[in-house]
Amino acid sequence: MIVSLTHEHDLDGLGSQAIIRRYFNLSSENRNNEITYYFADYTNFVEKINTILSTEPFPSQLIISDIGFNESFKDIFSVFKDAEKRGCKICWFDHHLVEETIKEELKTLIHLYINDTKKCAAEIVKEYYMKNDPIASKIAEFARDTDFETNKYNLASELQSIISYNRGDRNDQNKLEIVRLLSQGDFHNPWFMEQLKSLKKWFEDESTFSLNHAMVFPVEFFGEIVISWAKIGGGRIARVLKPEYSDAKAFIGIDTRNYDIIIHSKFINCREFAREFEGGGHKPRAGFKYPHIFEKPNVLTQSFIEDIKKKIVKFRV
Repeated sequence: MIVSLTHEHDLDGLGSQAIIRRYFNLSSENRNNEITYYFADYTNFVEKINTILSTEPFPSQLIISDIGFNESFKDIFSVFKDAEKRGCKICWFDHHLVEETIKEELKTLIHLYINDTKKCAAEIVKEYYMKNDPIASKIAEFARDTDFETNKYNLASELQSIISYNRGDRNDQNKLEIVRLLSQGDFHNPWFMEQLKSLKKWFEDESTFSLNHAMVFPVEFFGEIVISWAKIGGGRIARVLKPEYSDAKAFIGIDTRNYDIIIHSKFINCREFAREFEGGGHKPRAGFKYPHIFEKPNVLTQSFIEDIKKKIVKFRV
């Protein structure tokens, strides 16, 4: 059995998995192998790995895509080592900032670890599995457009919105459908159009909610940070806030569906900031968790506010 585990939050993660699916669907390597697809984020990655590698049938391959690294992931190094000894070939394709010592350690533990911060994960996966395939190339192109925020393709933005709409385990079947359609190059399937109709009002309502609840906090020796929340992705919240608060130095969005937190800023190293809260990501944006964000509905805890203000100045660039 082959298992693909990818980041569930964005087009880069699901696009990577779609390319992997396309490769094995077209390859003779999969004639006698079932492929199972899993989705994860930073908060449940360790749990998902433990489940995959402790459940029968034991996988012959585990392919991880678009998952960075935080300190809690060290807990599964011994699990990786045991799995490789049992014959599971583990490959990990990523583009997040990761310490060189961690990269080198992973390379000794698993079959393959590729990390290239100049590419998105889907591009790395495409180069490895399907370098000259036109559909895989288009998927990777769309993924790069959303991940690097070049905003060339409206279709890529729409696909990203559909993925954001379908976060969480309860929507895994929809994420599987997204992966299936992308893997076939069926980018304009009516199913996508139905999803867009369903999410339009949801997105408008939640975007308005995030604007109405935005809070501005001045930070000495730094500038203003804006924090808000809604039942949409934290990155999407940050993008909604930016035009309204153009002078702010950092934007924090809290997805109240699962309490994931995303920070966007050109003025700090977001990845290093997120590591203070056992998170990770990229220099201009990163994700993390916090144990007690709200003291009651729509009221942030003072401890959360003070921790953010105290730590953000440490990572000015």
